[in-house]
Formats: sequence, C-alpha cells, structure tokens
Amino acid sequence: MNEHFRPASEALPGVPAAYAELIRSPERVSERLREALVTRARPDDPHYRPQTMSEAQLGTLRAALARIIPQDGRAPIDLAARIDTMMAEATGNGWRYEALPTDPEAYRIGVDTLEALARDRHARAFAELGPQEIDALLQAIAKGEAGIEASDRFSPKQMTLWFEELRSDAVRIFVAHPAVMARIGYSGIANGGPGGAAFAGFQQIGINEREAFEPHATAGETVR
Repeated sequence: MNEHFRPASEALPGVPAAYAELIRSPERVSERLREALVTRARPDDPHYRPQTMSEAQLGTLRAALARIIPQDGRAPIDLAARIDTMMAEATGNGWRYEALPTDPEAYRIGVDTLEALARDRHARAFAELGPQEIDALLQAIAKGEAGIEASDRFSPKQMTLWFEELRSDAVRIFVAHPAVMARIGYSGIANGGPGGAAFAGFQQIGINEREAFEPHATAGETVR
C-alpha cells in the first residue's frame, strides 16, 4: 500500500478496500470531496425519525423506493430517510415543476396520493401491497393513468411529474453513495488533490485505457 494512503475501512463501511484506499488518497481526492464521500458512507440510523413527513408517510415512501431501486445486501441504503433529510436541509437540486408545490409539500401529497390509490384499488395500505401490485400502480402513475382529483391530492398529470422527481432524487442519492460508485467502477472522484497530483486529472482517456490508480469493478469486489 502506498504510504500516502490511509485505511478507510472504519470510516467507509461497506466500501471495498481498494475503493476506500482511493478515497483516502490525498494525492488523488480533494479533502472536501473526501469529507462528502465519508459522510455519504455513514450507516443510516435504524431509528431515523422523519423531519418533513410523518412516520406513516416515510413508511409508504420506503415501500415505493424498495421497488424503484431494489437493493440486495444486509445494509441497504435508506433512500427515504436520505430524501427526507435532503428536504429538511434544503440540499436538493433547487428547482421544481410549476405544476407542483415545494419539494417537502410535494412529497407529502405525493405519498398521500400513493396511499389513497392503494386503498381505492386494493383496499389495503400501500406498504401492504405485493411487489406486482406496487409495480403495476407505479407503472400506471408513470403513464399518467393514476391520480386523484382533489385539493389535497395529486391529479394523474401531477403524479407523473412527482414520480419523475422521486426517481431522479432516489437515483442521484443512490449512485452518489461510495459503495455504489465502487460497484459500478466509477473513478471520476480521482481528479487530484492538494497532497499530490493537484487536479492533474486523467491522462489515459482512450477506449479501454485505465490509469494505474483506477480501481475497477468486478463481481462483488473492487480491485486494482
């Protein structure tokens, strides 16, 4: 191991050793980016309490996200909690559709509409639906075929827009997690740091070319 690298196994649980080693490199990753990655890698609080929605709404959102981005493994990323935290801290992408209210309100109404649609169609709570029932409902929403015309609910058109925002937020948060970056072999974090090749970037940029410092993903493990 390069003497400039520091072990990151404790600070980066679930992140393969080679990728954690890259994150800890002062030669290749800036301090600010490293801090952000370490923060993203922290385990989610199993007793997380929502800040912008109710416990019931958070449960419905978790059930939807479990089908939007299915996760394998013993410690799935709590995307619902991270979305709720994002809204509470106002760290989202900073824009919204004109047809929708502000993000926290949109999530509350969107989730409540999901719940109402589940009870209308299946006489059960959304979280109690089977995978195929949830998938069918979400597909109908994506096609603009499911919604409720009421002042405290979203119409089919609004649900389609909200569902688009939900997927965008979820994918952005999921892919930004260091463990997921490692799985897909993303090495764009290594653009240089003040401790070494200060923002030198990549020299090997041809097809199938790799820098010596780049980890690459394999089946279940990230190696050099």
